[in-house]
Amino acid sequence: MLARISTFLFSVTLLMAVCTIAAVGQDLDDVTVSGRVTDSNGLAVVGATVAVTLTETGVARTIVTDDDGRYRFLKLKPGTYKIKVTADGFGPQETPDIPTISAQNVAKDFTLRPADVRAEQVVTVTEDSGPPVDTTRTIVGGTIAEREIEEIPNTTRNPLDLVLTLGGTSEEQLSTSGLAEDRGANPSSAPLEQGNFSISGGTAYSNNITIDGLDNNDDRSSRDRFQPSLEAIAEVQVIANQFSAEYGRASGGRVNLRTRAGGKKLRGRAFFFYRDDALNANSWYNNSRAIPRPDLREMVPGFSLSGPVFIPKIYNGKNRTFFSSTYEFSKLDDTTLIDTYIPVVPNPRYTLPTPTGTTQFCDNASATACTAVPPTAGFIQQYSQLYATPNKNHVWTARVDHRLFKNNDLTFAIQFAKRANRRTNGSSTTRLENAFQEKNNDTIAYNITDNHVFGAKAVNQFRAQWSKYQPSFQTASPLDPVVLVSFRSPVTNSVQTLIAGNSTTSTSQNFADSRTETRWQFQDSLTYLWKNHTFKMGVDVQDVKSAVLGLGDATGTFNFGSVLQYSTNVVTRYRQNFGTGQTVKNRYYGVFFNDEFKPWSNVTISAGLRYERETAVSDTNNFGPRFGIAWDPFKKGKGVIRFGTGIFYNRVLLRTVGDSIQNSGGTLVSFDSNTIGTSAADSRRTFILNAIAANFPNSYASVEQLRNLVTTVCPTVPSPLGPCNSNTGFSVGNLSSAGNPLRSVDADLKIPESYQFNVGFERELFKGWVFEANYTWNKTARLWRDYNPNAPRLPAGFTDWTQWLLQNTFVLTNQNGTTTRTYSFVLGATNDPSGVSGTCSFTATSQCIVNLNSISTSSTAPAAAVTGTNGNSTGGPIGIALAAIARFRPDQTVEETSRIGSRGNAFYHGVILELRSRYRKLGAGFGANFRFVYTLSSTKDDGLNNTANAEINGDFSREWARSLQDRRHRLAWSGSFDTPYWFGRLKFSPLLRWGSSAPFNLGAGGTDRNLDDVSTDRLNFTGSLSDIRYRKPGSPVPTELLAQFSLQPIGAASGNLRRNAGTGPSLFTFDLNVTREFKIGERFRIRPVAEFNNIFNASVFSYGSEFINFQALSSSQTAAQQLARENFLVPTRTYRQREIRLGVRFDF
Repeated sequence: MLARISTFLFSVTLLMAVCTIAAVGQDLDDVTVSGRVTDSNGLAVVGATVAVTLTETGVARTIVTDDDGRYRFLKLKPGTYKIKVTADGFGPQETPDIPTISAQNVAKDFTLRPADVRAEQVVTVTEDSGPPVDTTRTIVGGTIAEREIEEIPNTTRNPLDLVLTLGGTSEEQLSTSGLAEDRGANPSSAPLEQGNFSISGGTAYSNNITIDGLDNNDDRSSRDRFQPSLEAIAEVQVIANQFSAEYGRASGGRVNLRTRAGGKKLRGRAFFFYRDDALNANSWYNNSRAIPRPDLREMVPGFSLSGPVFIPKIYNGKNRTFFSSTYEFSKLDDTTLIDTYIPVVPNPRYTLPTPTGTTQFCDNASATACTAVPPTAGFIQQYSQLYATPNKNHVWTARVDHRLFKNNDLTFAIQFAKRANRRTNGSSTTRLENAFQEKNNDTIAYNITDNHVFGAKAVNQFRAQWSKYQPSFQTASPLDPVVLVSFRSPVTNSVQTLIAGNSTTSTSQNFADSRTETRWQFQDSLTYLWKNHTFKMGVDVQDVKSAVLGLGDATGTFNFGSVLQYSTNVVTRYRQNFGTGQTVKNRYYGVFFNDEFKPWSNVTISAGLRYERETAVSDTNNFGPRFGIAWDPFKKGKGVIRFGTGIFYNRVLLRTVGDSIQNSGGTLVSFDSNTIGTSAADSRRTFILNAIAANFPNSYASVEQLRNLVTTVCPTVPSPLGPCNSNTGFSVGNLSSAGNPLRSVDADLKIPESYQFNVGFERELFKGWVFEANYTWNKTARLWRDYNPNAPRLPAGFTDWTQWLLQNTFVLTNQNGTTTRTYSFVLGATNDPSGVSGTCSFTATSQCIVNLNSISTSSTAPAAAVTGTNGNSTGGPIGIALAAIARFRPDQTVEETSRIGSRGNAFYHGVILELRSRYRKLGAGFGANFRFVYTLSSTKDDGLNNTANAEINGDFSREWARSLQDRRHRLAWSGSFDTPYWFGRLKFSPLLRWGSSAPFNLGAGGTDRNLDDVSTDRLNFTGSLSDIRYRKPGSPVPTELLAQFSLQPIGAASGNLRRNAGTGPSLFTFDLNVTREFKIGERFRIRPVAEFNNIFNASVFSYGSEFINFQALSSSQTAAQQLARENFLVPTRTYRQREIRLGVRFDF
């Protein structure tokens, strides 16, 4: 069916292209102004002069009408224009100011009257300041203009968050955007590959984000590269269905941020915004845990300046050169308490800070251990320090617009950001100052845009960009070694770890790495007018190089098992990874042809074809036909029916390319001393660690250097109980010992593609009020999914591994080959917490019974002791079953491997209803504008992202279910309301968003009961799916519901509970901006503003990106299991509590 649809789309578009001679239409970044000039008899006025002037700069462009009296201006910058028409023998006419936005086609006809005694006067055409409905536009989307950008409440001050105020949009799956920060919690964040948001049901990592038409994507993590200041943005344009062939690299939508340009008048703004915890409410979970509101303080000062470039006595660019610049600095003050303990006796080779406490505590439950001769433990003293952990950001954008000569306009722009976020979620830590990690995002980009007009028929646009993006999660000295010292806390009597020197650990929110991504981009497009056709063709070339350095254990990690061992320089473990660098290269080519033509005055047809190629994958068959129609059935410019269809391709995600294609060989080499022997009689590890300790705190510059140390030490080891050579302690991370890559891709890997069509209606109901309805259908295919090609292969004749295990025993032989341990598998009690019983020793009559119905989650592998290598282990039921079937793996030297293939699918269809009004005076001092959007939609998919696994290995057809982002009903309401003098002339700007419940997935606690190495197993359920709903904290434990869950036997293919079967919380946010404008003379304005986020302080729960698991099956539960039972189906997070931001804008 899908193949037939794509063939049909391609055939229709190709036919249209052939019939019209071919190629491009809708200009998404610029403005087109067109129309016809006639006399009072309706006859064409040939050779009339039409001038269009950008009022902000005074720059004009002039053409003459053709043989049919028609004119058309292409590639005009968005802004406010006046159109003036003059012709011999006729009186001149001029429009008032016409405001325009990107992608707008302004149609303006003129009827000239013969010249009379008033011939020298200009007649102003006052019918309209620009039609509210663009009846020639075939694309579907919406634009948030400058006024709305300033007025709509925006907690993050991120312009991309305004996308969610439009219809057909949703948060990314596992979204944590807008959630409260709870102290002492360590919540997970959405994987970076999840993207920012979903548009028209497309996967959230499939959008194309641009600034002034040029790429602004982070191709490794599918997020944006740069976030400009909100004060620098003129409009946020969201294209939900881009039925023009000009743009690609998005099977979802396109979001373009247009920056503000300078004008002929010098204008400036100083702004300052402030938040303080004293103004805010506490989060729901902080209150419930009696945790006080955290001390937070945020300041956001900045300025913008724009106008003509003027250098006294050198250059005056008042009518030719204009600049605009915006700088914003933000600082969120936060502190973290360093609360740890320092060894009293120092290590002579390393310096720790001086303790702040005076009392000495023994690092042992028995104080005499520290005073014995010789001592067996060391003393510690408290080190307590309140450490500043702010989030600081510098953001600067600048552009210069210059008219090179009469028919050529040039724009040069810079984007710069330096972001450093050192904030932590915990209220205290055992890290020292030099081990605090910070999330950095540094970027710089330079770009140019050149528009050249070749007479009245052709315009060429050339764009170029170079950018560098440097995100990282690291300490201030990321190349220093990591020093870990274990100690016993005298407060909790538990073992804690002092972290010093550096830290290279990844968290649930960030990977410890450092990356540099550079990009060259070149675009060129030519637009040509011929009769009633607008032909457009062009090319987009991007060259991306992404070099990442994984920092995990890359600088050497020294462990000291106790305080005494630190003081005496006895290293108990050493780890270091080599070859953690990864460089990914990708070159993108996009070529397009399009024709937009008007067979009749009220019909616009756009047909085009785009070809895309990304060299990072071998997929070369990426042709994207596009077709769209806009029909004005009323022929009055007040209504339009639109239809569009096309094929669209996603861009390649470079993290997957790097892991599975370009760097899948054996580049990673790891050393871990814990892999060297386990026997107390085996001295290999001790001798090697002693040699490493002699070099502490220095790590090793290369694999060869560390191998040489091991090679030098091995001959000195007395009677080693295992091999001791240059490979001792080392492992190759990217290859199995059989030489097979652990990560790979299918040979026929394809770029994901989507098939879309839209039918819509837009109509001006009455002056300034517009109603729009759209139905969108979006089928995405060939999404990347992960599977394990090395999972054990079930022998023929068996329905699942449970059946095979029941008919076969597993025999484990000791190292001497003299005795065995025999495992037999049974289906026993379903509440068995252990799963292993019988005689499990190495004897001739050993019979170890494994219950496949056990609720045990243990995957510990069984093992016979091998001197110098490992100890004896009975194993857990899952681990034993995996060992029993290991001989059926294709590569028995390794367990799970990963292979990415084009197996995934997603589907969306929805109806979007929108009612909006322009700003208008309502009388009695009131004025208002608003946008109300309702979306009814359904979104289904078979996986979270490009590395998602199925419950049954590789079977994604069973995963087809509601997407986690699927909220059937969504409402968004935004606007602004002016009040009269007796109400203080206050302006109220609300933003209300509501969404019905979204689904959630219920797992089995990350266990691998179906024995495919992937922890995606789900449960058996005998009740009604409608009963699996989220619970509010403190609600009664659903005992009857709990009894309806059970685990499938170990080895069974799956549970019967479908994916994403639960019903989660609904979404509700209501924010409000209140502002007042004070004018000081004609040139100055002061606008104080108060922004209330979650003004009603509503408690809106969310699962965030946490896993929801069922772990309360045992009849005799531990305290942890009892807690899991009480919190079953209870969300762990809430949306942000009420917060207040105060600010002021001073304009001149």
